[in-house]
Amino acid sequence: MNTYGKLVGGLAIAIAVGFASPAIAQEKKVQEKKVEKAKAAKVSGDIGLLDTEKNYMIVVTKEGKLVTIDFNQKTKVTALKPGAAKMADIGLGASASVQYTKKGDKNYLSAVEYIEKKGGD
Repeated sequence: MNTYGKLVGGLAIAIAVGFASPAIAQEKKVQEKKVEKAKAAKVSGDIGLLDTEKNYMIVVTKEGKLVTIDFNQKTKVTALKPGAAKMADIGLGASASVQYTKKGDKNYLSAVEYIEKKGGD
């Protein structure tokens, strides 16, 4: 009887592990997808700093909050006037609407629409 009990107990443990493993793996995949698909956030304000060498900008919101956002060559830039635009075209003090995603403790710019500061630079 003792051998039979060990066999049944071992079989029960094997079955439990077999059922639990796929559930744990599925939960990990769900959590990884949540991290991968960071939801885009938006912020509007004035461009306080634009560094095209280090690829980051600081947006100053109307409330005075500073939001630092990194960008790259794939970032979509739109001037709210006819014509193509690049990051270097954005002047300090320009009014901007920025879309970005948060990864870890950094914000990454995905798109920016801006209006040049009135009176030019």
